[in-house]
Amino acid sequence: MVPRFLLPALVLLLSVPLGACSTAFEDTLIDDGPEYSQFASQQATLRDRAKATFRQNDFAGAERTFRAALAKDPLDPEAWLGFAAASDRLGRFEAADKAYAQVIAIAGRRGEVVNNMGWSQWLRGNREAAKLLFAEALTLAPGNPVIAANASSQSAAGGATES
Repeated sequence: MVPRFLLPALVLLLSVPLGACSTAFEDTLIDDGPEYSQFASQQATLRDRAKATFRQNDFAGAERTFRAALAKDPLDPEAWLGFAAASDRLGRFEAADKAYAQVIAIAGRRGEVVNNMGWSQWLRGNREAAKLLFAEALTLAPGNPVIAANASSQSAAGGATES
């Protein structure tokens, strides 16, 4: 039989090395040195270029540039959202759906994402699904004026054109 004082001592001895390993790992987990800053800057430049291309209605160019940003950082939710929007404009709805799923997996179900999903449904002619998504987006981001304008204008337009 093991004496009662040995059990706490054994637990203490086993926890010390594990604690030291954990701390050493956590200290080097995030590197915010110059290499990371340069990477973040390059990523932001790619996204900005893709957004400018999108605003010029060059959706194929925007999709390519967002794809390049995703190749550098596949966990960039802003690049996924831009890629989805460009794919929508190109009629590549399956790619857009997958991209929206990626954004949600990375950043959660946010108002701007659901708003874009509403536009995706609107472009496909799915007016009722679009209206539901716009309403959800407004609930998720009630103070967002762009989402509020989209929700009200699309609901009004949908009501005026439906038979």
